[in-house]
Amino acid sequence: QVAYVARKLDAIQEGSRTLLDNTMLLYCSSMLTGNHEARQLPVVMLGGGGGRIKGGRVLDYREKPDRQMCRLYLSMMDKMNVRMPKFGDAVQPLDEV
Repeated sequence: QVAYVARKLDAIQEGSRTLLDNTMLLYCSSMLTGNHEARQLPVVMLGGGGGRIKGGRVLDYREKPDRQMCRLYLSMMDKMNVRMPKFGDAVQPLDEV
């Protein structure tokens, strides 16, 4: 279903970009191994965020300190010019996003 939505968004032209290029589509799960496990969450982000997100990468945070989903949400809000001093338990966005 995610691929279906992404293809539909990619087929819609918005100026010089597609709707997918101008979108941030987040797909994630709370189950990596079949159990509800919050230490490792599989996350896929599609779209270019209006040219603000570099695609075609795999970012692995398993061994990094302070890896929090809330930091990803802060990063996404930052890309939309929504500035929050914190979100949940995070006070800084992810630099790589």
